[in-house]
Amino acid sequence: MRTAVAICIFAIAVIAAPDLAQYRNLGKAFYENPTTQKQAVEQFRKALALAPDSSRERLNYALALLRAGDASAAIADLQKVQKQDPSLPHTWFNLGIAYKKQGDLEKALDQFQHMLRLTPDEPVVHYQVGTILKTKGDTAGATREIERARDLNPRLAAPHFQLYGLYRQAGRPDDAARELAAFQQLKKDP
Repeated sequence: MRTAVAICIFAIAVIAAPDLAQYRNLGKAFYENPTTQKQAVEQFRKALALAPDSSRERLNYALALLRAGDASAAIADLQKVQKQDPSLPHTWFNLGIAYKKQGDLEKALDQFQHMLRLTPDEPVVHYQVGTILKTKGDTAGATREIERARDLNPRLAAPHFQLYGLYRQAGRPDDAARELAAFQQLKKDP
């Protein structure tokens, strides 16, 4: 009897694996096309149904929900993934963006700061922290974080533009002019 059960489970696993890969691939294809975001949600939902304990499948599903505009469901699933596997930086970043869009800067800042502990050299996260600090009136902290973003990736245009404004406000015209020139050059470059 035990042998028969094992064979049935193995047979189900063999059948499910190609379906899982197919749902993932279709979900990814639909996710990348702005006109098929709802189809991406459905494909990732099917993948999650086949592997309900998979943080990967739940993360894909949550990101598809977020992209399709269902922020509340996406946030709930991102929180589940984060509890299941707090080492995944994607949850911290995407929750940070979602909270920032909702205007909850404290929650957003907490998410981004945690992501920085996981990925300290990620320029986009330093930039996000810097823009939140700027909004909160911490210009010194904002300048420090945005400078770090610029230093980590000088090809990102947004930090140069933010620093232009911050340096201007701080009475640093030469630094402001340098950042504005860098921003304008990056806009011209392909």
